Amino acid sequence: MLRVVTTNNVEVFRHLGAGPFQRLEVEHTIAASYDQALAKIREVQPQLAIIDVELAGGNGFDLCSKIKGDPETSEIHVMLVLSSVISREAIAELESCGCDDVLAVPIHADDFYHHIAQIAGLPLRRDRRIGARLQLHLPDSEGSMTGEVDNISSGGAGVAVDGELTVDQHVTATIIHDGTEYPDLRAQVAWARPGEGEDAGRTLAGLQFEEVPMKTRLLLERLCLYDISKSPDGGVTVSLYGDITEMTDFSALGGRLQAEPLIDFYMRGVRYISSAGVRSWCNFLAALAGKQYRFRHCSLAFASQAAMVPSAVGAGAIESVEAPYFCDGCDREELRLLEIRTILREGDDVTPPSLPCSQCDSQLEFDDVPSRYFAFLTATDEDATEDNR
Repeated sequence: MLRVVTTNNVEVFRHLGAGPFQRLEVEHTIAASYDQALAKIREVQPQLAIIDVELAGGNGFDLCSKIKGDPETSEIHVMLVLSSVISREAIAELESCGCDDVLAVPIHADDFYHHIAQIAGLPLRRDRRIGARLQLHLPDSEGSMTGEVDNISSGGAGVAVDGELTVDQHVTATIIHDGTEYPDLRAQVAWARPGEGEDAGRTLAGLQFEEVPMKTRLLLERLCLYDISKSPDGGVTVSLYGDITEMTDFSALGGRLQAEPLIDFYMRGVRYISSAGVRSWCNFLAALAGKQYRFRHCSLAFASQAAMVPSAVGAGAIESVEAPYFCDGCDREELRLLEIRTILREGDDVTPPSLPCSQCDSQLEFDDVPSRYFAFLTATDEDATEDNR
């Protein structure tokens, strides 16, 4: 069970009561003031305390320092929530108070879960499946079963099906995507196990494709590249995966997004972008002229390209980004997700928040030159200034 004490933040309550947290045992206690939060934390002994910096009866920095300075509560993970623009004073307070992570409102549900998962030891997962269904036909007239595709590549797929499968079993699959059927895909079950939680009563399995018809191969390449889901705000979230190279074709995705007014690009799954891939991506964004879009959970690969090629962000803005840190104490690298609103910008000077190592008590060091890694921020500011002239 994950025990959480939070201060009175409606946005935090909403996220804790929705999405992936519904499938976890979360015991959630609310405190309305500094004194009440301290009393609840001492009483409940939660694994995680989520504290607003602006807090009735005190402030979150001081409360965090008191929690971390008390031997009875020092092991509790503390996440601070900023509601105003970050300042030089706030950066210093964050470093001295010893908080484990920092958020800034507004908070996006996927990013919120990832922050908590990193410091509370929860499984890092996404709260959606690829938008493709599956019909499996069993050999020797043993019937068929339906299911959903969880992940997919040109060589195989992870599926959740309404029935039983066994290792080494041969099946014929029909993939159904956007109302079109892609039949006659022969596969062998590489692994299988009973589902749990939301998949209870189903079988989770990995299929290894044997032969892939050309029409289906084109579909697989498209599904490997992205999936699209509806967002609560009426827009869509486009999650991108894998490598973006000269072979990547964004034409199908571009056509699919022409009718969408608001687009969230979720970039965590982008592993590599070549120079030719950047050109293809920039041309894709140029074709979205007039649309509103933004980027979340930008991977190291995407952030590095955006720093060198500002047009990789187009007319959008990066809202959260993976950042490289290094711990001298345990000689290890660590990627941390940063909200852009927690990064201090003073002209060309960029200061990311100082955070503790998740494995020891040492302070992490930012493992790059901040002004270089976050160059896309100053490029965005320059573009905004130019637009306002």
